[in-house]
Amino acid sequence: MAQRLKSVSPTILLRISDGTFHMHRSFTDFDQSFTSAEAYARAGYSVSMISATGRFLMGFDPRGERMAV
Repeated sequence: MAQRLKSVSPTILLRISDGTFHMHRSFTDFDQSFTSAEAYARAGYSVSMISATGRFLMGFDPRGERMAV
């Protein structure tokens, strides 16, 4: 019997924006997505962390401070 590999779906989506343009990055590892979100925020971008189901998890303003809802 052939062994089937389980596909890995992203668990965290980052929505990165400078106010005029936005892009998305997806991660399967929460710690990696958190580190990346902080780095984008320190670089001057607004970042939202969103779960794979579309639920808002956390936001980072362009100065790198976390905000929770």
